[in-house]
Amino acid sequence: MAGEVIRGDIWTVTLLSHPKPRPALIISINALNDACPDVVVLPITTDPGPLRIPIPEDRERTGLREPSFAKCESITTLEKTRLKQRIGALPPQSWEAVERGIQRVLGIKGKPAFSKE
Repeated sequence: MAGEVIRGDIWTVTLLSHPKPRPALIISINALNDACPDVVVLPITTDPGPLRIPIPEDRERTGLREPSFAKCESITTLEKTRLKQRIGALPPQSWEAVERGIQRVLGIKGKPAFSKE
Protein backbone atom coordinates (compact mmCIF):
# COMPACT_ATOMS: atom_id res chain seq x y z
CA MET A 1 0.00 0.00 0.00
CA ALA A 2 1.26 3.45 -0.85
CA GLY A 3 -0.11 6.83 0.11
CA GLU A 4 -2.57 8.25 2.57
CA VAL A 5 -5.93 6.54 3.02
CA ILE A 6 -8.85 8.99 2.99
CA ARG A 7 -12.58 8.41 3.51
CA GLY A 8 -14.27 8.42 0.13
CA ASP A 9 -11.28 7.10 -1.80
CA ILE A 10 -11.71 4.15 -4.14
CA TRP A 11 -8.86 1.63 -4.02
CA THR A 12 -8.21 -1.71 -5.61
CA VAL A 13 -8.07 -4.21 -2.75
CA THR A 14 -7.48 -7.89 -2.21
CA LEU A 15 -10.50 -9.24 -0.34
CA LEU A 16 -10.23 -12.46 1.62
CA SER A 17 -13.08 -13.90 -0.46
CA HIS A 18 -11.58 -12.88 -3.85
CA PRO A 19 -7.89 -13.32 -4.64
CA LYS A 20 -8.19 -11.04 -7.70
CA PRO A 21 -7.98 -7.30 -6.82
CA ARG A 22 -11.36 -5.56 -6.78
CA PRO A 23 -12.37 -1.93 -6.24
CA ALA A 24 -13.62 -0.85 -2.81
CA LEU A 25 -14.80 2.41 -1.23
CA ILE A 26 -13.13 3.53 2.00
CA ILE A 27 -15.91 4.41 4.48
CA SER A 28 -14.00 4.56 7.78
CA ILE A 29 -13.35 8.03 9.17
CA ASN A 30 -9.96 9.64 8.60
CA ALA A 31 -9.05 9.58 12.31
CA LEU A 32 -9.41 5.78 12.23
CA ASN A 33 -7.61 5.53 8.90
CA ASP A 34 -4.66 7.45 10.36
CA ALA A 35 -4.46 5.59 13.68
CA CYS A 36 -5.32 1.97 12.90
CA PRO A 37 -3.82 -0.76 10.74
CA ASP A 38 -7.33 -1.52 9.38
CA VAL A 39 -9.88 0.35 7.26
CA VAL A 40 -13.61 -0.17 6.78
CA VAL A 41 -14.67 -0.60 3.15
CA LEU A 42 -17.60 -1.31 0.89
CA PRO A 43 -16.70 -3.62 -1.98
CA ILE A 44 -17.71 -2.33 -5.41
CA THR A 45 -19.38 -4.53 -8.02
CA THR A 46 -20.84 -4.21 -11.50
CA ASP A 47 -23.88 -6.29 -10.46
CA PRO A 48 -26.90 -4.22 -9.33
CA GLY A 49 -28.92 -5.34 -6.32
CA PRO A 50 -31.55 -4.07 -3.88
CA LEU A 51 -28.99 -2.97 -1.26
CA ARG A 52 -26.41 -1.65 -3.74
CA ILE A 53 -25.95 2.05 -4.39
CA PRO A 54 -25.03 3.21 -7.91
CA ILE A 55 -21.74 5.04 -8.19
CA PRO A 56 -21.88 7.91 -10.70
CA GLU A 57 -20.40 7.11 -14.08
CA ASP A 58 -17.52 9.58 -13.88
CA ARG A 59 -14.45 7.57 -14.85
CA GLU A 60 -12.14 10.58 -14.48
CA ARG A 61 -13.14 10.97 -10.82
CA THR A 62 -13.92 7.41 -9.69
CA GLY A 63 -11.42 5.45 -11.78
CA LEU A 64 -14.11 2.84 -12.47
CA ARG A 65 -14.31 1.56 -16.05
CA GLU A 66 -17.93 0.42 -16.09
CA PRO A 67 -21.22 1.14 -14.29
CA SER A 68 -20.67 0.12 -10.67
CA PHE A 69 -22.43 -0.22 -7.32
CA ALA A 70 -21.33 0.06 -3.69
CA LYS A 71 -22.23 -3.22 -1.93
CA CYS A 72 -23.77 -1.79 1.25
CA GLU A 73 -24.66 -5.32 2.36
CA SER A 74 -20.98 -6.29 2.42
CA ILE A 75 -19.35 -3.85 4.84
CA THR A 76 -15.98 -5.28 5.81
CA THR A 77 -12.73 -4.42 7.53
CA LEU A 78 -9.39 -4.92 5.83
CA GLU A 79 -5.79 -4.54 6.86
CA LYS A 80 -4.24 -1.62 5.00
CA THR A 81 -1.74 -4.07 3.53
CA ARG A 82 -4.63 -5.35 1.35
CA LEU A 83 -4.98 -1.90 -0.29
CA LYS A 84 -3.19 -2.03 -3.63
CA GLN A 85 -3.74 1.21 -5.55
CA ARG A 86 -5.86 4.33 -5.17
CA ILE A 87 -7.84 4.65 -8.40
CA GLY A 88 -10.26 7.50 -7.62
CA ALA A 89 -12.81 8.90 -5.21
CA LEU A 90 -16.57 8.97 -4.70
CA PRO A 91 -18.08 12.30 -5.75
CA PRO A 92 -19.20 14.21 -2.59
CA GLN A 93 -22.81 14.44 -3.81
CA SER A 94 -23.01 10.61 -3.73
CA TRP A 95 -22.17 10.23 -0.03
CA GLU A 96 -25.71 10.70 1.25
CA ALA A 97 -27.00 7.81 -0.90
CA VAL A 98 -24.17 5.55 0.30
CA GLU A 99 -24.83 6.48 3.94
CA ARG A 100 -28.55 5.79 3.49
CA GLY A 101 -27.67 2.37 2.04
CA ILE A 102 -25.45 1.60 5.03
CA GLN A 103 -28.19 2.79 7.42
CA ARG A 104 -30.72 0.53 5.70
CA VAL A 105 -28.45 -2.51 6.04
CA LEU A 106 -27.71 -1.78 9.72
CA GLY A 107 -31.27 -0.73 10.64
CA ILE A 108 -30.23 2.79 11.65
CA LYS A 109 -32.86 5.51 11.30
CA GLY A 110 -32.37 9.23 10.91
CA LYS A 111 -30.78 11.63 8.49
CA PRO A 112 -27.28 10.69 7.33
CA ALA A 113 -24.57 12.92 8.77
CA PHE A 114 -22.25 13.13 5.81
CA SER A 115 -18.74 14.05 6.69
CA LYS A 116 -15.49 13.38 4.90
CA GLU A 117 -13.90 13.22 8.36
